[in-house]
Amino acid sequence: MSSRVIFLLLLIGFSSMVMAEQPPIPWSELSANQQKTLQPFTDQWDGLPAQRQQRILKGVERWNQLSPKERKQFKRRFKHWQSLPPEKRRQLRKRFQRYLTMPPEKRQKIRNKYRKFRQLPAAKRQQLRQRWNSLSPAQKRRIIENRRRNR
Repeated sequence: MSSRVIFLLLLIGFSSMVMAEQPPIPWSELSANQQKTLQPFTDQWDGLPAQRQQRILKGVERWNQLSPKERKQFKRRFKHWQSLPPEKRRQLRKRFQRYLTMPPEKRQKIRNKYRKFRQLPAAKRQQLRQRWNSLSPAQKRRIIENRRRNR
């Protein structure tokens, strides 16, 4: 499966954007570049709902704006995603949906904490992960509940 198709399918799965109701776009009205990129969708394009067509086109725009390095990174991450068990993917989708419903300030706070974590030396990150993984589920719940109360 081509990397473009993989990227498009992932965007479709995670996209939560609500677009205004628009009529479907006939294949013949797509630009030559869009048709080339979306070639695997040739036979089914005209039967797709307009909202899905819009999400796919937005994905094509994003893909075309990625550098070769970003595309390589995306492919690696997508391969990892595909290797996850279905239940783990379901849990991650659920967490992502919960993240999307958070107020922008809260999402920014999470991004800042993640950025701070990523700036730690690899050994320190690994140490923190190991400490977290060594906790029992009850201990993890208590820590999470305490953090929620202290917000």
